[in-house]
Amino acid sequence: MTKFYSILTFLVMFAAFSAHAQKLAVRDFEARPQDMDAQSNTLEKRDRNGKRAAIIKIFTSLPNSELTFGGSGQGFVAQEQHAPGQIWLYVPRASQKVTISHPKYDPLTFYYPSEIKEGRVYFMRLSPEGKEVSLSASSRNAAIWVDGDSIGISPVNTYIPYGTHAVRAKLGSLLFDDDIVVEREGPTQFSLKMEDENLKYGDVVVDVDGGAELWFQGRREGVGQFAAHLRGDDYVVETRKPDHEPATTTFRVVPGKKTHVQANAPTPHLGYLMLATTPEHGVTVTQADTVIATNPEMQLPVANYEWTFSRRGYTPVTRNFHITRGETLVDTVVLKKIQYVPRSTVYASAALKAASGMGVSFTVGGMFRSIDLSATYTLGLGKSKEVNWYNESDNIFDQSTTYRVDEWGIRAGYGLRFAERFGLTPQVGFMQQRLISKGHAGNGFTVSSVTVGARLSWYPVQHFGIFVTPEYGIPVGSKGDIDEVCRLAGITRGGFRAYIGVSVNL
Repeated sequence: MTKFYSILTFLVMFAAFSAHAQKLAVRDFEARPQDMDAQSNTLEKRDRNGKRAAIIKIFTSLPNSELTFGGSGQGFVAQEQHAPGQIWLYVPRASQKVTISHPKYDPLTFYYPSEIKEGRVYFMRLSPEGKEVSLSASSRNAAIWVDGDSIGISPVNTYIPYGTHAVRAKLGSLLFDDDIVVEREGPTQFSLKMEDENLKYGDVVVDVDGGAELWFQGRREGVGQFAAHLRGDDYVVETRKPDHEPATTTFRVVPGKKTHVQANAPTPHLGYLMLATTPEHGVTVTQADTVIATNPEMQLPVANYEWTFSRRGYTPVTRNFHITRGETLVDTVVLKKIQYVPRSTVYASAALKAASGMGVSFTVGGMFRSIDLSATYTLGLGKSKEVNWYNESDNIFDQSTTYRVDEWGIRAGYGLRFAERFGLTPQVGFMQQRLISKGHAGNGFTVSSVTVGARLSWYPVQHFGIFVTPEYGIPVGSKGDIDEVCRLAGITRGGFRAYIGVSVNL
């Protein structure tokens, strides 16, 4: 007896389920004698007897790939999909029925209401089973959508399959946005009470730090910020950024109010940097002119870094580091002490000459491994004593003139560094003094000297020095009766002189 009741209960439940199972429905079927596609040479198909097949053009909102057709005793000639939502079924004349199957609905066996004739076209409209309903918005002329598809202006009659459907009506700021349920025994008229959407919607602004992307409801809405007008409800926004773990933030929109949301920033992926510097202490690290704190072992977000390492008295070094996720980069940065006193360089200098007549000296030279070679030209600035000249034949006054002394010379030396910023370069060289006068007596006379001296330099900054060079010249030759001219004009041949000036190392 127990077994009997169990079977009976199952049969009752099955019958109840079957009574409410979803079904397919043919909403319309008619011949279209004006449609000549079945007789077109390019579109026609013939059955096994050589007769033109009829075409049943099936229009449906169901996915075409999920529909199968059968049940014809004579079989189908062909089946083609011509557009989304349109299937052409070629059938022999005198066919009586078709069985249509879909995985979500009960199979439907449809008997043609009239005889299928050779080479004719028929239209069939197929949809899930439903019924005609009337949708009337509280504001006339409101546009109405069902499941996202526009169906017209209120009031409107339309066929809707059984089940739950999203209905939306809108006119200006008035809105109805809700679900309706269409049932076999349910109502056929639905009144859509519209309300001012501002009473249901609110404005929201979502911000996120770090220039992250904001994704909302599957779409990228912006970078750093986005604004929206949303129905009052709870929502989730996601933030994304390369080399970061996405983050989500839940927020609530309150109808009629403005909401500001600070979204959670995505979490950066991390890597590791083991860094050593030489010298070990006193090194300052900057990034884009901002001083940053560093440690021998650091955990850093995945990114490219450009850091500048500096210390007083050392040449700054700029390095790039690429930190990758979960990996450790090991590096050492070596700073070199600034060589204020160069061992190899090219330089130029300008100086004032003191003693033995004032002048301005210009020097160019070079140093290679402390061996110094240079050339100097000195433009005389001072004038000698005035000298009166007489004709030797009759001792009559001839002219009165003054002299200036220009010099050129070459020097060789060896550079020594005895402090961080002080250098000493002992030098020997050759110098020639030349007399310049507006008169003819003694103009162009020269005296040559061997020089011995030393250049003492102080470098307040790299590449720039202040120097003083004492030097002594020993005459070794002359041109013209220069001894007499120098005696009368008070000009020293050779002798002691000193230069003080500045130099620039390239």
